[in-house]
Amino acid sequence: MMSKSKIKRLLSVLCVLAMIGGGVWFSNKLMMNKASGEQYDQFFKAEQDFDVLFLGSSHMINGVSPLDLFREYGITSYNLSMHGNYVASSYYLFKESLEILNKKGRPFPKAVVLDIYGGKEIVFDLHNAWDSFPLSRTKAEMVANLVPKEDQAAMLVPFFLYHNRWNELKYDDFRMYPSRRYGVQPRYEVCYPADEIVTDSEDMVEADEEKLFYINQMNQLCKSLGIKLILIHIPYSYHPEQQREANAVCRYAQEQGIFCVNYMNQNIGLDFDIDFYDQGHLNASGMRILTREMGRLLIEAGMEDHRGQPEEQVWEEENQAFIQYRIQQLWGIGDVKGYLMGICDPDLIAQVQIRQAVMEDKQIGKLVERLRRSGCEICVTETYIEIPEEGGASQKYDIYCCVYRKDDPDMPIHTVGFSVN
Repeated sequence: MMSKSKIKRLLSVLCVLAMIGGGVWFSNKLMMNKASGEQYDQFFKAEQDFDVLFLGSSHMINGVSPLDLFREYGITSYNLSMHGNYVASSYYLFKESLEILNKKGRPFPKAVVLDIYGGKEIVFDLHNAWDSFPLSRTKAEMVANLVPKEDQAAMLVPFFLYHNRWNELKYDDFRMYPSRRYGVQPRYEVCYPADEIVTDSEDMVEADEEKLFYINQMNQLCKSLGIKLILIHIPYSYHPEQQREANAVCRYAQEQGIFCVNYMNQNIGLDFDIDFYDQGHLNASGMRILTREMGRLLIEAGMEDHRGQPEEQVWEEENQAFIQYRIQQLWGIGDVKGYLMGICDPDLIAQVQIRQAVMEDKQIGKLVERLRRSGCEICVTETYIEIPEEGGASQKYDIYCCVYRKDDPDMPIHTVGFSVN
């Protein structure tokens, strides 16, 4: 039997070790970059089941909205994508997500949708995805296969990378802002396309062997678990060599019996002049168009409509918060085209006064026409729009918008005027 003095020394050592461990844990949480936690915290803590998981890079994170998908089709889903994480990292993220679901005793998804765009992952982008995931066999496997040896220790234990950030800490480092949007990141800008958009499915270059390897790995894993694998290629207008490679990947997938849809080769209603926030990524309007198309595809693939079931209340509450998030974004948009795109929203209605001369801009003309088709009131004038201000003066604008929620059309939620150079 241990003496009292030995017990006291042992307890002291254990207390010191606990304090050291707690200090390292706290320092790691404080100093690591917050992108991963903000993206995945909602998935880690979610209690509802997800019939579909979306995987891919920034194309997917800006491409498919789970909350819109549930509202229109009743499909439960989460977008697990991350900027710069392509097919290889997505495979490991999928494996890790299954392990998390298994530990929590939650069912596996019925389908996984993977965007096939992209090339080789870089260490910075892998940190953005993986830093919030605890050390596990799958994370170690990912690091061994995708990360250079000199960077592996910091990828496995991010504290090694971030421990010296004390002098860089800012207010936001002391708190995290988890996404409540089920992984999607809507964008509020409008951009003209690049010069080359490859729409011919026969126009292709050789596919990357590593990408095909991980697609096969994903397919085998899904088959073993009875999960439906769907490959997609989300439209963009830059990197034509990637567009051509995607054609080859789709051809290969079809030969292997894997369902693959290349939306670059299909007309789903996307307008390259107004549905992209840059030459590679969909904006909020384009995201809704692609989400609507994904809903049709997933219903045809046998996904269940959960509307009218008990879980609908949770999704409706989250959707109301999502509507409020989109309204808040309007206050920060200083560009007229981004604003016109942003108010073309299924939950908003607007009165838009616009000077005729401004309609000659192709993007503005298309955006206004889309607003007209969505039920907004459009008034085109020959003269400037004069809006009275305090003190009796008035301000002249080329465009003036008064925006309402559709469920409360008598109370304006935002008004703004723009002068277009």
